[in-house]
Amino acid sequence: MIAFLLLCLSAGILTGSVLVGRGGRETSLIGLNVATICAVTMLVAMDRYMGIAFSRDIAFYLVLPGVFGVIYFCMAMRGVKD
Repeated sequence: MIAFLLLCLSAGILTGSVLVGRGGRETSLIGLNVATICAVTMLVAMDRYMGIAFSRDIAFYLVLPGVFGVIYFCMAMRGVKD
């Protein structure tokens, strides 16, 4: 069961990486958030089921780029006029 979860989260990380590679502000930030959420979930699952001690700390530090990405996205979209 855990192997299937990790496989699905790996597919999510690859999908997020493809979105980041496509370019564009919005698409890149969405891809970054998808990859970050999948990576954080994977690290928390590995901590829970495999007992890797430092993975929860790394997961916490991976959340920070997503927060700053959302802040940057909001600032960038404020400047866009219809």
